[in-house]
Amino acid sequence: MGIVFLGSFLPNYDLPSYDEPRIAFLGRSNVGKSSVINLLTGSRIARVSKLPGRTQTLNLFLVEQRWILGDFPGYGFAKVSKKQRREWEELMETFLKAEYFQFAVQIVDARHPGMETDIRLHTWLKKQRLPHLIVMNKADKLNQKERVEAERQAHKTFVDQPLLFVSSSTGEGKRELEQTLRKLTRESHG
Repeated sequence: MGIVFLGSFLPNYDLPSYDEPRIAFLGRSNVGKSSVINLLTGSRIARVSKLPGRTQTLNLFLVEQRWILGDFPGYGFAKVSKKQRREWEELMETFLKAEYFQFAVQIVDARHPGMETDIRLHTWLKKQRLPHLIVMNKADKLNQKERVEAERQAHKTFVDQPLLFVSSSTGEGKRELEQTLRKLTRESHG
């Protein structure tokens, strides 16, 4: 599997031009964005940390000459200064408004699918008309009853949005996530 780290970028940087579909990975700090990227790619290319807020720039990866994946800084939970948080928000808005990314994967914690920060991001992505998928990460932490309730809450919160349960610990959802992204990118690139 050919995976190449393309670099780390801040809002004042120009992003590299590629023909491959570009997919943004977004979510709260400590929700497992990097772990989901590693699950999807079958690698350890995205840095995973127990401390929230370790990703502080937009990190781009070229995967099998098929996709460009963007690992964005998390929002909401990290213990960073308000200035740093504003810089991360600016980074996200700058690169997403520039229409560089054609899709987004919004990762939410399956145990908490209705958090205000997640709802705000979802609403903002819809306003930007950026097609996106809701990935319910950490699905392995739910029992069957909790999972049914989480799915009900997520469908109520993220109306008419594709929804997928994933666990980077068990591998659940990897194939479905890959198939969904292949379908989305095939539709947009013929």
